[in-house]
Amino acid sequence: MEWLEFNRWSQEVQKRLAAQAARLHEVSQHLPTPHVTAAQAYHLQSMLRRHSPTNPWGHPSAEC
Repeated sequence: MEWLEFNRWSQEVQKRLAAQAARLHEVSQHLPTPHVTAAQAYHLQSMLRRHSPTNPWGHPSAEC
């Protein structure tokens, strides 16, 4: 993005970025925290082991 190459941003851009960061911070404070139990993690791990890995795109790094 070309606008990232400027040495400094205008006051308006800085103000808008600060407002967006404040909104994102406010929203992130109200997000629920995920709670994963050991039983859920074990179930997911065993399910992933049962099914062979598939790679529909054919890219070797997707198998990792």
